[in-house]
Amino acid sequence: MTIGVLGAGQLGRMLALAGTPLGLRFRFLDPVPDAPAAQVGVQIVDSYDDPAALDTFSRGLSAVTYEFENVPSACAAWLAERLPVYPPPRALAAAQDRIAEKTLFQQLGIAVPRFAPVDGDADLERAISHVGLPAVMKTRRMGYDGKGQAVVRTLAEARAVFSALAGRSRPAFPTSPTPPHVRR
Repeated sequence: MTIGVLGAGQLGRMLALAGTPLGLRFRFLDPVPDAPAAQVGVQIVDSYDDPAALDTFSRGLSAVTYEFENVPSACAAWLAERLPVYPPPRALAAAQDRIAEKTLFQQLGIAVPRFAPVDGDADLERAISHVGLPAVMKTRRMGYDGKGQAVVRTLAEARAVFSALAGRSRPAFPTSPTPPHVRR
């Protein structure tokens, strides 16, 4: 059985190291040459959104997964029309946007910290009033491993962080580090 993995970073490498003793083989698609997982499986070096690369990548695979949440969800959806993709592309799309993810968790009855979207400077005071300070302001997309986030303790800090995050074309929102059921 050959498993396809979108992304060939450290998590992909760990996945292959755990799966190989079980008789699984791995093929990775990643635009970065010589990615860590290439040492434990076959790596196709190409773009995630190239249909020809996706076609080559998908041939002979039993299933596909991804090793990080920033793989384009359209790529996973394209593959899901041809073979099983786990988690499904809809889950990937939700995980890529923190507002969508937290909203989905709320709908499923999973506790989340207070949060509020901030689409512009005018939303900042309202969001902080709802969430409270200190808060963690995060990008909605492309933040991971501590990237795209900052602790803010004042409205002035929040404005500066919002400008920095929005300047990277990534809307931001604050979240309280305190779960909603815990009092300060």
